[in-house]
Amino acid sequence: MNILDKIVIEKINHLKYLNQKNYNIKKNKSSFFKAIKKEIKNGNNALIAEFKRFSPSVNKFKQIKFLQNVISDYDKSNCCCISILTDKNFGGSLNDLLVAKKITKKPIIRKDFIINHKQIEESKYYGADAILLIAKILTKKKLTELYNYSLELGLDVLIEIENKNELKKISEIDAKLIGINNRNLREQKIDINKSIELAKLLENIVIVSESGVNKKNIKSIKQSSNISSFLIGGSILNQNDKITYINNLYQS
Repeated sequence: MNILDKIVIEKINHLKYLNQKNYNIKKNKSSFFKAIKKEIKNGNNALIAEFKRFSPSVNKFKQIKFLQNVISDYDKSNCCCISILTDKNFGGSLNDLLVAKKITKKPIIRKDFIINHKQIEESKYYGADAILLIAKILTKKKLTELYNYSLELGLDVLIEIENKNELKKISEIDAKLIGINNRNLREQKIDINKSIELAKLLENIVIVSESGVNKKNIKSIKQSSNISSFLIGGSILNQNDKITYINNLYQS
C-alpha cells in the first residue's frame, strides 16, 4: 500500500471521532485568495511558504527547530500566505494552526487530506483561512460538494490537480485557485514540467505551482507559463536564513 492510500484510510477511520464533535464556527470571509491576487496584480511572485516537520520523501528538514521560529521568519518575509501541513505523517497537528495564528496575521492554508465535511468545519474552527482539496482522492461529485461547503463557511479553497484527467473533476466548479502538484503523490517523484504543461490548459484562473520549486527553477517556470504563484516548502525549510531566501524568491 502506498503512502497516499494509507493516509486516506486513516482519514476515513478518523471520521468516527470527528462525527462526535460540534464546532461553533464564525463564517467570516477569508483573505487568502485576496492576498495572492494582490501580489500578482503588483507584479510580484505570490509565495505561499509551507511548514512541515518531515515528509515521506524527507525524514527531517535540516533547519527546523521550532514551529514558532519558522512562522516568525515567514511573518517577517515577503511571502503573502503560509501553508501548514497538519497531517501526522508529516509531523503536523491542528495545534500548529493555533500556535501559528498567534504569531502571524498572514492568511494560513491548512494543507491536509480532506475528504469530508467535518474536516472542513474543523479547519475553520482551528483558524484556517483556506483549505486544500486534492482532486486525486475525491470523486467529481465529492470535490464539488466540499468546495461549495468550504465557501459557505468562509474558507478559500486551493484545488490541487496532478494530471489532465483530474481537470475533468473541476469542470463544474467555478474555481479561483488551482494548484498543480509537480510531485506524483503515489510514487513521490517530481516533474516541474507538469506545472508548465497543465497551465496551458487553464484560463482565467490563478495557478499555484507546488512541490519541487526552488531558486533554480522558479524563473524557468515563469518564463514558460502564466504562473507567478508558488507553494514552497522543502527548499525554504532547508535554509538557515529563511527570510533572505524567501525574499530572493519573491524577486525572482
